[in-house]
Amino acid sequence: MDEVACVVPARMKSNRFPGKPLAKIQGVPMVIRTLQRAQEAQCFGRIICATDSALIAQIVKEAGFEVMLSPDVPTGSDRVAWVAQKLNLPLVINLQGDEPGVDPHLLKKVSTALKKNPKYWITVASPLSVQQSSDVNCVKVQIKDGFATSFTREKVKGEQWFLHNGIYGYALPSLTEFFNIKANEAEKKMSIEPLRILNRRSIKIVITNKMAYSVDIPQDLLKVADFL
Repeated sequence: MDEVACVVPARMKSNRFPGKPLAKIQGVPMVIRTLQRAQEAQCFGRIICATDSALIAQIVKEAGFEVMLSPDVPTGSDRVAWVAQKLNLPLVINLQGDEPGVDPHLLKKVSTALKKNPKYWITVASPLSVQQSSDVNCVKVQIKDGFATSFTREKVKGEQWFLHNGIYGYALPSLTEFFNIKANEAEKKMSIEPLRILNRRSIKIVITNKMAYSVDIPQDLLKVADFL
């Protein structure tokens, strides 16, 4: 069976938090913390940071991790797709560089789900709090029978809505398919990349009860630091 690679996309130009990958959490750049969590999972044949920044690339190399400089592309999944095609990676987990608190056991779970279901996209969801249900910084996913039916940043109600976590798994054919499709209006409006592929390929959900500790805005650094 093909081994799974982990690609961590990291870009300097974030609308809500410029320079986010290099923001320090207890003295360590966030992207390095994220790469370390991937390493702790012990389920990846390769771990690669994909970035458009020479500075990020330098810091990642100095920390002992593999890195590739990619062209300017619209989303993290486009960046991951570019790397996967260049390196011919058959199975890939996209662990976004702002997930320094990700549970290594969850990464193993997503990796296993991808191996069993390579024709699907795989992504992660967790229970949605009342506060998160109305927070536009939180991406929500609607789930039916274990698959995503909708994504939004808008306020939501109902038991079928969950908090979407920034982890994806995909095989190279579905990544290439995504890369070759233009972003639609829904994706552009919401800045939610799976909306590009939602009606073309099924998106299977891995549910976790672990809280997501992603960093969307500078204030999130404090909660991640407390968690770590």
